[in-house]
Amino acid sequence: MILYDAKQPGPNPAVVRLFVHERQGLRFDVETIDLAGLENRKPTYRNTVNARGEVPALRLDNGRIITEITAICGYFDEIAQGGRRLFGNTPEERAEIHMWTRRAYLEVVLPFVTWWRGTDAAEEAYRGHRILMPEAKRSHRLLADQGLNQFDEDLEGKTFIAGDNLSMADIMLYGFIGTNVATGEIPWFNVPQAPQRRRVVRPYGGARCQPEDDDRFASTRRKLGWPSMENDPIDVTGDRGSCQRDGARRR
Repeated sequence: MILYDAKQPGPNPAVVRLFVHERQGLRFDVETIDLAGLENRKPTYRNTVNARGEVPALRLDNGRIITEITAICGYFDEIAQGGRRLFGNTPEERAEIHMWTRRAYLEVVLPFVTWWRGTDAAEEAYRGHRILMPEAKRSHRLLADQGLNQFDEDLEGKTFIAGDNLSMADIMLYGFIGTNVATGEIPWFNVPQAPQRRRVVRPYGGARCQPEDDDRFASTRRKLGWPSMENDPIDVTGDRGSCQRDGARRR
């Protein structure tokens, strides 16, 4: 398998990376795509990997391409050797985790992303490759605030979003929050200055998703209080390598 990963920080690739670190028991090759250079928008990538120009993507051994982060993570959850499933073990657990993952995406992640796509930074990044809606920024900020407030209430008395263990729902929500806080691309969402949402922004105990040697996650780890992975790193040097997550590494 080949995972097409991003060379630059981005919440979608971050979610898959965090999932891989938590799930363990995975082996695949990695090829990094230069988003800043619009490599994902060029014909080579769009004609051979993902016609929509989105990253990440997963090429299976039979050549089939899987895109969309929830689908990629779901596939990894099914094929991982050992470890604990992050989409649940029973029909009830899977239904609950899918429910909360969907809520996290619709109520927080999507408004975050759509707000950012109305900024000058997004216009410069996409350079005409996506239709943007700067006039909708205020509405999407309000929608994101509403979603964060709701999740803060939902987390009362809970450590994790769905059930008693970390799941895909946690990774979806905090992957997007952490990446955007670390990059500063959503300046109005400031974790240290959010006392009204103590539960949704508190240091997230139990996740060991942060590779020490990956600068893209270093500030995320510090700001969200995620624990160290110094004894379980992932090497992300180079543009192509093999990654195995039972200690994951690229060579």
